Amino acid sequence: MATQQGVRRLTRIAVIADTHIGVSKTNFVDNWRRAAERVNDRRPDLTILLGDLTFDGANSDDDCAFAKEALADLKSPCLVLPGNHDVGDTDRGSRQPANAERIARWVRHFGADRWVSDEIAGWRLIGLNAQILGTGLSEEADQWRFLEEALLTDRRILLFTHQPLFLEHRQEGDRPYWTSVATARLRLLDVATRAGAVAIFSAHMHRALSFVSSGEPSLFWVPATSFLTRDTSMPPQNGAGMLGVTFLDLADDGFSVAFDPTPGLEPFHIEDFNGTLYPAPGK
Repeated sequence: MATQQGVRRLTRIAVIADTHIGVSKTNFVDNWRRAAERVNDRRPDLTILLGDLTFDGANSDDDCAFAKEALADLKSPCLVLPGNHDVGDTDRGSRQPANAERIARWVRHFGADRWVSDEIAGWRLIGLNAQILGTGLSEEADQWRFLEEALLTDRRILLFTHQPLFLEHRQEGDRPYWTSVATARLRLLDVATRAGAVAIFSAHMHRALSFVSSGEPSLFWVPATSFLTRDTSMPPQNGAGMLGVTFLDLADDGFSVAFDPTPGLEPFHIEDFNGTLYPAPGK
């Protein structure tokens, strides 16, 4: 992308999260298609899929294959990260813990579960598999080494994960289904801050949130396209419930974030399915 003297270079990134699409449970597929149309209309240079792309890819090759094919609905290049419904949970006591088998299934269909992109001049985008943070898996140790190398750059850094680091504050206790466990959270914040990372973008909560911080990376939660949740069924949290996509505009001197309440998305609430889609997680 050429830059003329006096012209501010701008690159647009679309972020889509928590689509939850699959072959056996197709409830949210129409919302995916409407979101993809919205993104295509805005003509981003890049689209990032921020986890829970599949309905049950953690257990289903068919759901992974379906979601992989659905990515062809997007006209821009894509970078994809896994969420808990794609590769399993960080919680070792979960009914579907993240493990080597589930990660290998993801890799077969979508490629690496972590990535670095330097395609945007002056910026480095780093995507991490949040579902292995704090697990003690060998894949986690590999990812920490990967991250430490990726942070060695003079470019501006944006980090992307599925799970948020915390719900209310950085010193809160562990909520392994909802957020990164404390040891991983504090380590990630520390290395990101020392590297001068600008922001960390997360999904998973199906809410939109901007938390601008001084001295640490700003934190953003991006909304889902699939469904909302009733506040009474969730742990205490910040942010606003909305369905939509997110657009980042990156320039040489900074960036802006716009949450887009995408028209035409069906406003599902997961509780209204009475457990027929997903079992209710604990608060």
